Amino acid sequence: MILRLKTASRCAALLPALGLTTPSLTTAEAQTMQTQGMPPQAMPGQSAPAQSGSISPEMRQDIETGLRYPLPADFMSRAAQTLQALQAANIRPPNSTQLSLRATIAQIASIPGVPEILNAHGFTPETFLMGMTAFGMTLAATNGQALPAGLPAPNPANVTLFHAHPDQVTTLMQAMGAPPGQN
Repeated sequence: MILRLKTASRCAALLPALGLTTPSLTTAEAQTMQTQGMPPQAMPGQSAPAQSGSISPEMRQDIETGLRYPLPADFMSRAAQTLQALQAANIRPPNSTQLSLRATIAQIASIPGVPEILNAHGFTPETFLMGMTAFGMTLAATNGQALPAGLPAPNPANVTLFHAHPDQVTTLMQAMGAPPGQN
């Protein structure tokens, strides 16, 4: 698997920890949502076990950080281009399932070629990972997933961005290897 960072890199680990699942949409459902101005709000193929009931303080902090992180207006188009460049370079993602955001950022920064590709698209390892995390967390939360008690709602500006640019949501999901309506 080349660098596809399933649901915003770190989010692949954060969503199961939250007990969040994102059911698949059919192609028709995704197209209907798009024609109604809504982003396709499911990450096909993503599933998670039942909510574990307790989240470590570090994981809770990472989730809150991801939910609050503000996405730049051009984030989705730049992130899709960045993922395509990483895929073209055949750069594989590290296994960051049990790592904190800080540790994952450091790990990504240490992969040869990644900082240069990120920089060419206007990102640092931190801004890319935080943006991808915010994207994934916002996608899950706007998909109707109930967040555990005490966690904030996603950044309202990110939700607005999703609704204003459903085509960019779809494009980024496709760059992540999760085309709407396909498992």
